[in-house]
This record gives sequence, structure tokens and C-alpha cells, in this order.
Amino acid sequence: MFDRNQTAQTAPTLTRRRALTLLTLLGAVAGLSAAGHASAQTSGGVLRAGMQADPVGLDPHVTQATSTRNQLENVYDTLVAFDPSGKIIPSLATKWTTSKDGLTWTFTLRGGVKFQNGRAFEASDVVYSINRIKDPATKSPRSGDFELVKRVAAPSKTTVVFTLSKPFSPLLSKLAFTLNVIVPKEAAATLNTKPVGTGPFTFVSYTPQTRMVLKKNPDFWGRDAKGNKLPYLDGITYSYLPDPTARVTALRTGTVDWIEYVPSTGIDALKADPNVSVLGGPAANYRSLFFNVAEKPLSDARVRRAIAYAINNQEIVDVALLGVGGLAAPGTVFPDGNYYAAPDASYGKPNLDKARALLKEAGYPSGFPLDLKVTSTYDFLRAPAEIIQAQLAQIGIKVNINALEWSVYLPDILAKKYSATILGESGQGDPDDYLYTPFASDSGGNLTNFKDATIDKWLDQGRQVADPAARKALYAQVQHRLVDLSPMVFLYSSTQYEAARKSVQGYQHFANTSYIGLRTAWIKR
Repeated sequence: MFDRNQTAQTAPTLTRRRALTLLTLLGAVAGLSAAGHASAQTSGGVLRAGMQADPVGLDPHVTQATSTRNQLENVYDTLVAFDPSGKIIPSLATKWTTSKDGLTWTFTLRGGVKFQNGRAFEASDVVYSINRIKDPATKSPRSGDFELVKRVAAPSKTTVVFTLSKPFSPLLSKLAFTLNVIVPKEAAATLNTKPVGTGPFTFVSYTPQTRMVLKKNPDFWGRDAKGNKLPYLDGITYSYLPDPTARVTALRTGTVDWIEYVPSTGIDALKADPNVSVLGGPAANYRSLFFNVAEKPLSDARVRRAIAYAINNQEIVDVALLGVGGLAAPGTVFPDGNYYAAPDASYGKPNLDKARALLKEAGYPSGFPLDLKVTSTYDFLRAPAEIIQAQLAQIGIKVNINALEWSVYLPDILAKKYSATILGESGQGDPDDYLYTPFASDSGGNLTNFKDATIDKWLDQGRQVADPAARKALYAQVQHRLVDLSPMVFLYSSTQYEAARKSVQGYQHFANTSYIGLRTAWIKR
């Protein structure tokens, strides 16, 4: 994954598409590290990581939790991968080609790779893994990522051929997503208790609400730019510190070496600490007020749009996130400045007269009660709730906030047992991640029950078109219609920070919210 000698071969249009798909913000933060790379790496040592939350399930193909992804993505590998700038690079596949009609993709696999159970990795494992994600019996929330894959075949142990029913421009991005990993068939039945992959770290144990332990995989195939074997660390121990102040304190006192999700309240203090480095910046995700559109009165687009008109998302960023935890959404799921963004000039600027008029037209002139289910685990998802409550009170909507711990909250949301919630979507590379996954009627990631035939048509077309300009036009139409229909109110795109003791070096921050950068981390002695 970190071999810089890229040998991937793709059609010119797809190469252009990847270049244009990269978020501007990814380039701005790529390559940051906890300290410079000037010192020689030293191998050994166990990194103690302070995490926000427990994983929600350990089977990578079944879970949708970011907490699971971030703790297991270094146990597994994907067929291709993202580098820190968002480019697609080789991983378990070293090169690939596409047919002129875009329907056949051929991947050449890396040799000498072993699963952590000792068995050699081969093409049949890719076939099994992709088919497992596609299989309705698996109930993978990402089955839609490969719905246009008609067949996966292994003509040899080192070659995999994907045959598509239609051209599918985002295929590489879906294959690089760090939960669409390659697993051995013989271990599939026990993946939820004992993950097995080909990654740099081997799963040892998980104790709920306490820790997860990973150890170095001595057979890992990856090497650094100088040819040295990765990883440098002997292992990683994840400890769960859901209270953000406790995480910051643990880092400053040396109880842990590295923490995720530095709270807005802790950024300035950690930057002033000579023993600590703060990493990060704008992240490739967005946070929204989700509506369950199957429930009245949220089934009425006029009601949802009225709520959007009442919300001041800049106030949410300034007050709930202290001005540093996010960037107010400009009416698009993408951060402003992204090639595919389609901002709305009126978005985030409250118009209470329009909001009240729409509520009256929908039959709710005096407003209505609204249950807002949020998680108490992530402060950046919990803190905006009170501000939204106050903002909606101005148009007569009485918000009742119900805060739940993440492991209780997330199953309810995945089962669509909520009226409104504050949640996020993370894209790792392609615009399809941000738009198809949450908004397509048949997507396993559609948590709002939103269905719109026009948007479905445009999203399907966007998946089949390779030309970036044509895709941009389609996705602009989608985003303008999403503002009108408001299955979500876009609140902000995130800034996400990790922090580490100065002894932790070589860690790279990935703006797509991945912790793959731990593969190159090392501890200075």
C-alpha cells in the first residue's frame, strides 16, 4: 500500500476522473505527520491509542461503524487503496486494466502475500470477498457498491476479472473503501469474534469498553520507500476513552501516545503543549440533520424545507464546535471548492418567514413536536442538538432531545427507528460515495427512507459516465434537487484532528478519516 512504485494502468478518462475527484482539502492536509521524517525510524514498541468508541461489530463486511473501520483497517487490506492525497494506489492488486467499453476490469495480484492464519492469498479470496459483500444473506450495508458487478472470476491464482453489467466509474473507489476488505473464506464464520486479514497487524483480543489489542504481523507484505519492512511498531493497543476531556488528559499525562477526535475545546491547549503534536484539518465528510421521511410530518418535503430555512449552520459551527470543529455547509454535501460541489447561495441563511409560510402551507401553522435522537458518545454530533432545538423553537417546532450511547444509538439508526438525528457521511474518494450511498432509493446506506425517481435516474447516469464534466453536471442537478426536497439539512463538513506525543513519528493524517497512517508510525526512543 505504501510502495510508491505505482504500476496501475487505467483508461485515460478514468485517470482524469481520479485527478478531478480529489478533494481540494485532501491536498491541503496530505502528508502531515506527528513529527518529521528526518530521524531514522526505530522498530519496536506498542502504540497506545485513545479511542472515542468501541467497535460496533467486528465483521468488516457487515458493520457500518466508523469506529470498527478505524480499528480494523490495519488488520485487513483492500484490492486497491487510497494514499494520503486521495489517489488510488496498488495494494493487494499491483496493476489493473479496463476494456474500452468499461465493462471488464482485470487485476493482477501481488505475490507472496499471506493471511494471518498462514495461508497464501490468491485470486479466489477476492472472488469470495466481493461475492460475500454482494450476497443479500450477508446483509452488508455496502452491497450496493458492487451491484453492477455481474461476475467476479479468477482465471488464475494471480488474476481477477470483474465483469460489469454497465460501466461503473466509481469501482476503484469502492474497492479502496477500507471495510470492503479481502477475507479468507475459511475464517468468514468467525470474523465477528476473530478478524483475519493480510494487513500489518494481527487481531489478538477485544474486551468491550476496555481495549482492543493488535500485534505486528511478521509476514506483512508492505515495505516503506527504502524497502524496509512495515510496520515498525510491535503492536497497537486501543483503549476506550469516550469522554473527550479524558482523552486529552490521557495524552498530556502520557497514559496514551495518540488520540483520535481531538475535541474543539482541546485543540488550542494541545497545540501549546511542547510534548504534543496536533494533526489534521478539513475532513472528507459532512454532518447533517437526517429526517426519517417515512414518518409524518417529515414525509412532507415542505416541512423538511421549512426546517432547513430555520437553521443557521454557521451558528452551529461557531457555538457548538467553537469555530474550529467544522466548516458551515454551503448547501452541498461536498466542502465548498470541491470540483463536484454545487453550493446554494441561500443555504444556511435563516429565512423564518419562508419557514413559517411552508409550515402553514403543509398544515402545521403552529409547528409540531419533533423527537431528535442523538449520540452522547461523539461531542460533535451531540453538541449541535441544543442549538438546533433553539433555532427550531422560533418556528414553533418543539424539539425533544434523546441522547444515547453509540452502541445503543447506532443500531436504532440503522434500523431507521428515529424521527430525526444528527449523523455524518464519509466519502473516501468518489462523488458517488457522498450522493449514491445516502440518497439512492435502493442503497443499503440510505437511512432516511428517501426515494425520488428523478434523483435515482441521475445517480445511475453518474455511475456510468466516465467524463468528469458530464458527471459534474449530473451531480449538480442532484444536489440542487436535494436542497429542494431536503431529506437532510446539511450542517457542516468536518475538521478532524488526531494528536500524538512527540515520541510518535511517521504517522500520516488522511483527510478521508482513515487511520491507515498508523502503518508508517514509529516510536522514537
